[in-house]
Amino acid sequence: MYQLDKKEFGAFVASLRKEKGYTQKELAARLCLSDKAVSKWETGVSIPDTPMLVPLAQALDVTVTELLLCRRQ
Repeated sequence: MYQLDKKEFGAFVASLRKEKGYTQKELAARLCLSDKAVSKWETGVSIPDTPMLVPLAQALDVTVTELLLCRRQ
């Protein structure tokens, strides 16, 4: 069974967000979430719910697969 590393996922999301030049607040606004949710993802406290993966991937210009693998293909 595949286990997602929350810390690795968070670091990947943070690096993608910074590449795009977004603040946590700006990314959160694009996803209609609070910046606290984005912060929790980036610090590895939590991961997004499954329905949020597609909009998150679109906002960061990666695929859902890349998000889940925590690397670009």
